Amino acid sequence: MFQIILFTLATSFSADADSLRTEMINGKPFVIHQVGEKETLYSISRRYGSTILAVLEHNPTADAGLEVGQILKVPYTPKTKSHPTVQTADGLIHKVAAKETLFSIARLYNVSVDDIKLWNNLQENSLALGQDIIIKRKPAIEVVKEVAPVLPSGARTHTVLAKETLFSISRAYGMTVQQLKDWNGIQDNELKVGQVLSVTAPTTTTSTVVTNTNPVVTTTTVVPKTTSPVTVSESLVGTDEIREIGMADLITGSEGNRKYLAQHPTVKPGTILKIRNVLTNQEVFVRVTGPIPAPDGTTIIRISKSAHDRLGALDPRFKAEITYYK
Repeated sequence: MFQIILFTLATSFSADADSLRTEMINGKPFVIHQVGEKETLYSISRRYGSTILAVLEHNPTADAGLEVGQILKVPYTPKTKSHPTVQTADGLIHKVAAKETLFSIARLYNVSVDDIKLWNNLQENSLALGQDIIIKRKPAIEVVKEVAPVLPSGARTHTVLAKETLFSISRAYGMTVQQLKDWNGIQDNELKVGQVLSVTAPTTTTSTVVTNTNPVVTTTTVVPKTTSPVTVSESLVGTDEIREIGMADLITGSEGNRKYLAQHPTVKPGTILKIRNVLTNQEVFVRVTGPIPAPDGTTIIRISKSAHDRLGALDPRFKAEITYYK
């Protein structure tokens, strides 16, 4: 495999009119794609051999929904085909096949059209069937991995912001809802804006009791409940978690809404739910706005169009798993 140094392709794909061009970003190829009618993050990621998470990583505003004409930077994985080649000391020789162009050969070997023309002393872009094209090997590029920052030790606190819940705060710090309630003496699920919460387990305390003239030192150790760190796909420890599996459907008229919203038959408005598309295994968190109007008995939840796109659903109605807390 050849390493990429330069990729200067500014022409559009012959078969994809909405693929404006390709660019190199941090040494990796990207397609500059213009969103068309009825396209979703899932269909676009499948089209270019990428994933929804990879597309969102480079297009953070896309998680609120797509708009026709919106420009996306999509990580692109070129499709490889077998071609007759001859290995050489510093690369290989490619024999031009029918309908191949400088552009298609450059994409095949992850090099630029200008490089191929330079290596082969070509003045024009035309090629002949069976022509030998030299492809030189490029030096490897050293990749430096970023090291995640180490959080400082010691006690930490969190100040409650508007619309935050026990569930969202516990997820942010890798703990369970019950731990957060125990550490802060919370009996119900209500929080106040500006409330300061402890997000670390209580530490060991030492006290001295004086009896007559002989001091007696006693040590009280508070042992917190231990659980594994919480991730999106794990079950939380405790009895407050509720899971349902059934059919999910779209909220009628939510195409222009960029928020992640939902309707549920029994969950009270304001509750945060996690929804997982059983087919694509994609997940999203939504806020319940109210009950499902005119329930049909088979639909367990209805979601906004933006949440539907985030889950990569191919049809308006699909099988889903929902998780929430009492």
